[in-house]
Amino acid sequence: MKILEQKEGVEFHGAKGLAGRLVLDDRFKPYVCPLRTPEGHDVTLRMPCDHRHHKGLMYALRCVDLNFWEEEDGKADCGVERVVGRRMLENGVELDLHWARQDGALATYDEVRTLRCREVPERRSYVWTWTSQRTALRDHQLIQSGWTIALPDGRKINYHGLGIRLPWSWAFGGNSFNGTEIDGAASIPEDAVGTTVKEVAMWGLIDGHWSPPCARVALHQNHGFAWFVLKGDFAYLAAGPTAAGPLDVRAGQTFAETYEIQVSDITPPTRA
Repeated sequence: MKILEQKEGVEFHGAKGLAGRLVLDDRFKPYVCPLRTPEGHDVTLRMPCDHRHHKGLMYALRCVDLNFWEEEDGKADCGVERVVGRRMLENGVELDLHWARQDGALATYDEVRTLRCREVPERRSYVWTWTSQRTALRDHQLIQSGWTIALPDGRKINYHGLGIRLPWSWAFGGNSFNGTEIDGAASIPEDAVGTTVKEVAMWGLIDGHWSPPCARVALHQNHGFAWFVLKGDFAYLAAGPTAAGPLDVRAGQTFAETYEIQVSDITPPTRA
């Protein structure tokens, strides 16, 4: 893997080209887009028409008094994750982030975030590791968004945390163009929502080809966070500490999170 540092971000290049770009000059938060398979197929969307704040692979939360997820420039509760330092690693980059209100007030977290990538040819994959050490700077409460998925048992599942916006065609109904897996077994999104399994994956065909290739994105976590999985209005995959409910946080409290994101070229699964 070749790592190229640029003023506006960091590029990761595999044997056949760009694997992904970490964007660091966004005024709200860093994110990864595009995110590509080894054959060069992009599996992310940036600022789609329905949700302008969706930017590929990104991480954000929401407090009672600050919103780090939805990006509403100039609003009193607009939070930003500002990059205040970065260090290049052998196979990635380490960032220092300061979470605060857009004007610098209400400092909420200091974070050290590491992003690494490696190519695994035998699995036709790029494997990304996203590591975070986030320390609270004040007492606050993390809350869910007003937009959640309601489960039959009354629980509401939220999308804050680490989320990835996937291609439009991956939201089509049925399983001819796309599909969902839970810990490697074929499933449906509804069966994944609210579970705390280790891995959820979504696969789909790639547009722009007469014989459409197929790609797969698997998100792995060991934290016991609830999963938010959506296929319908759009295709989305996320897990985070407030997915299943609000969380009271105390100053000095530290959160350590590690995720693995595998982006692969695959042969479409055979359907009965």
